[in-house]
This record gives sequence, structure tokens and C-alpha cells, in this order.
Amino acid sequence: MKNYKEYNYLLLRAVMGINMTIHGGVRLFGDYSAFISKMEKMFEPTFLPNFLISFGANFISPVEFIFGIFLLIGFKTKISILVLNLNMMLLISGVCLLQKWELAGLQMAYVLYLFFIGNFIEFNKVSVDHLLITKGKNNE
Repeated sequence: MKNYKEYNYLLLRAVMGINMTIHGGVRLFGDYSAFISKMEKMFEPTFLPNFLISFGANFISPVEFIFGIFLLIGFKTKISILVLNLNMMLLISGVCLLQKWELAGLQMAYVLYLFFIGNFIEFNKVSVDHLLITKGKNNE
């Protein structure tokens, strides 16, 4: 298969895009206020002020949803990877404060997954990004 690496990369990128989109979407379009309340209650024992917890809880799901869609379709792929990794850093910081080490380990797998998508970005040929680059070159 001539374009195996590009299609393999597409699937790798799309799987993470679907994961992030659904992660954020089920919260945003479900009982979002219950999710925010749950996060605030969960972090009560920590030293973090409530406004920071509330901000973080309100920030996580929209980022996952929006940049998950971008990753799924391959739009602004590099930025999406960086934003999602920053989001993971926020999540990992929180679970480490709660001393939920098994969850921190699982989230590190997401970070590695995002790293590999970023590291092999040259295979991002089946994407909106590539279509826009190709269209731009054809218009010159």
C-alpha cells in the first residue's frame, strides 16, 4: 500500500480526536453543572482556591471537545496537540494533588500518545491542514 504511513497516521490521529471530542462532549452536552460541582467537591481537601478549581473544571471540557474535533479532522494539528498536552498537564497536576497515582499514570499514556502524533506530523497528509497547504500552493 503506497500511502500506508499516511493512513496509519490518520487513524492514530483520529482515534485520539474521537477520544477527546467524546470526553469533552459528554460533559458539555450532559449535566455540565453536575460535572463542575463534582470537580469542586473533589478538590475541597486541597490547598487550591475554589475559583481556580471552578476555572479549571470549566476549561477542561470545552478544550477537549473543540481541539478533539480539530485533531479528528486534522485542522491546526500542531496547535491542537500542544493545547491538548497543556490540558493534560492541568489534569495531571490535579490528580497528583489528589494523590490518584493510577489515574496520573493513565493520563501520562495520553501525553505519550499526543507526543507520538506530534513527533510523526510529517505523515499528516490526510488532513484539512494538508488540503489547505495544497490549495494554497495551487493558488500561487
